[in-house]
Amino acid sequence: MVFNIRRPALSRRHLLRGLGGAAIGLPLLDAMRSPGRARAAGTDCPKRLIIMYTPNGTIADSFWPSAVNSESDFELSPILAPLEAYKQDLLILGGLDYLSATAPVETSPGDAHQRGTGHCLTATALLPGNFTGDGGLSAGWAGGISVDQEVAKAVGLDTPFRSLELGVAVQGASVRSRIAYRAAGQPLPPENSPYTAYARLFGDSLGDPNEIAKRTARRHAVLDVVADDYSALRGQLGGEDRDKLDNHLAGINAIRQRLDSSVVSFDGSCQPLELGAPIDVNHVDNMPLVGGLQMDLITAAFACDLTRVATLMWTNSTAGHVLSFVDPEIKEGHHTIAHKGDEDTAKVAQNVKINAWYASQMAGLIERLENTPEGEGSVFDNTMIVWVNEQNRGNNHDRRDVPYVIAGSAGGALNTGRYLDFGGDVGHNRLLVSILNAMGVDADTFGDPQFGTGPLSGLS
Repeated sequence: MVFNIRRPALSRRHLLRGLGGAAIGLPLLDAMRSPGRARAAGTDCPKRLIIMYTPNGTIADSFWPSAVNSESDFELSPILAPLEAYKQDLLILGGLDYLSATAPVETSPGDAHQRGTGHCLTATALLPGNFTGDGGLSAGWAGGISVDQEVAKAVGLDTPFRSLELGVAVQGASVRSRIAYRAAGQPLPPENSPYTAYARLFGDSLGDPNEIAKRTARRHAVLDVVADDYSALRGQLGGEDRDKLDNHLAGINAIRQRLDSSVVSFDGSCQPLELGAPIDVNHVDNMPLVGGLQMDLITAAFACDLTRVATLMWTNSTAGHVLSFVDPEIKEGHHTIAHKGDEDTAKVAQNVKINAWYASQMAGLIERLENTPEGEGSVFDNTMIVWVNEQNRGNNHDRRDVPYVIAGSAGGALNTGRYLDFGGDVGHNRLLVSILNAMGVDADTFGDPQFGTGPLSGLS
């Protein structure tokens, strides 16, 4: 198939304009790595990380295991009961504190909710800013990279997407509604719509195969012309200009390689999804459906090796969503319920049900990954799911003894089926280091090192 494409004049002005025009042909294509790539045959199964966030704290008495005889002999709590089928795949971690989020406001901006959400994956003080919080306090975005993005820097280079950020009814754009950060002050917004996310992940791989082939051929033709023009110009240059041009050519070749693998080869566990009739993703009552679709997307993205890092944010800090789909008796927003005193046993019971429902969603995610074959096992065998919350208790904004649950061993890096209590005064920085290490990233510190260095002991 031949395409008639006018070759641009070979002037320096036109060369620069060519790079901009390659925003049609180059930068845009570089950004359009979304279609994915064929799975490599015969390669080792990669490790994968999922962060699952829920807001407003938990109910300690109904969260931590009971009848604890040893680290491997215990009973799951009412909140964690939906995970019973996967008890041997869990690490329940107690005694970890958001020490970085308890520093004096003079050195660490933000109210309790802002800090809890902004620190949970960064362990770094928030930047000063104008996001209004409680008690006249304010803050900006988080002041450092989040642990998921640190992992993505290491494991996301071989996939079309470095990471995938999804949300369920996340509202607003502030530090309370962001957990993933590319760097200090650079939040990555979660995508609430599974339809938009699906189009981004698989859009160029869906539809008529002939049309897909034509689109791919057109892109290749554009790159061929750009590459020819650069090669012709190279002979006219020397010294530093030639080096600069070589770097551009290397970039073009990298894009060519990504294009060659840009269309997903659906086979085995890697299959397109049927999302069904569109629903209102912002309607609170649709949270179970939307969340299910988002978990389906994560599973499909892992099965097709489109990415190896994902975050799933269930609503946001201080969200006022009325979760009546959990229990018709729930008439108030989750944040309001979480603030009720311990003596309000009816509201406490409702909060237990809400948190148990989130645990059931984690169980559903595990089930999806476990039912997705990979190698001699499943995708879950090589995955690590970390359930984080912004705080311990919602009615006093306690950020000590924060609830943590890990599911999956990341390919055997973790020794699961245990409840470990680290006794308190242990900064969650060390857990974040352990996550990095389990994912194959060599690190001894993460976040602000004054609140802890080195990994947690006894996880492997």
